[in-house]
Amino acid sequence: MPKGTLEVIIVEGRRFKDKDTIGQSDPFIELYLHKKYKQRTTTIPNTDDPVWNERFTFNINEDEDTIHFDVYDEDAGGKDSIGSGKVKLKNVFDDGKFDEWVKLPAHLGVSVHGEIH
Repeated sequence: MPKGTLEVIIVEGRRFKDKDTIGQSDPFIELYLHKKYKQRTTTIPNTDDPVWNERFTFNINEDEDTIHFDVYDEDAGGKDSIGSGKVKLKNVFDDGKFDEWVKLPAHLGVSVHGEIH
């Protein structure tokens, strides 16, 4: 993998699986190449179809080949997982960009808990 800088724009999410018993989710995304260097979006209150339009920059090392996205519902007592997705950096480097929806599969991959773009 090449070394350099990766720019990520989190545009929006849709059809998030609602984790709250009452009301809608308060989603945010943690994104990372390595778990110890996470960045996160702001929390968007009360929606299952959030819009962020937030920009993030990562320094890429040769051994990094995947960017991870963990989507959570923020609650007063912490956070509940909505789902996780990932993109192979090869897909980004081959075209110079990656402009697609990323599915958030359920734990066993049988269903989808939403998508991010």
